[in-house]
Amino acid sequence: MTGEQDSADAAATPALLLWSRLVQGAAAVVIALSLTLLLSPRLGEAIFNLVYFHQLSMPVEVPRLARGYIWFANGIIGAVMAGWMISIILLARGPFLEGRLYAWNTIAIPLTSWFLIDTAFSIAQGVWGNVLLNTATGLMFGIPLLFSRRHFIAEH
Repeated sequence: MTGEQDSADAAATPALLLWSRLVQGAAAVVIALSLTLLLSPRLGEAIFNLVYFHQLSMPVEVPRLARGYIWFANGIIGAVMAGWMISIILLARGPFLEGRLYAWNTIAIPLTSWFLIDTAFSIAQGVWGNVLLNTATGLMFGIPLLFSRRHFIAEH
């Protein structure tokens, strides 16, 4: 941890420090799962198969070329998610700890938007495993964001 981060932690209220660490922890969990899609495509595919087909393997034989495309697409999804979570961690470690409303909004609004859009699409497609995964992710972020909101003041 840098000296700058130590001073940011020291200046934060104990409650904001707790909520910040929980947001960072949630983002770290998402990064770990995202990196699985990049670094272990077979495991990433098995996770998606479990979510979509309720089994670790696809119920049909997939041609090798298609499997390569699936692994590539999953890797891109993992890269986007990891990048997004890194920005959340940076916000949570800095302006969020200072009680800056824009930091709370910049974390909460995109997460809420993702949750609503992705979950509605998953429901429409009947992919209940993804609805459950989204709900768990939403709770990991939603609880600290909900309880931290009162610590943020409007900026002029």
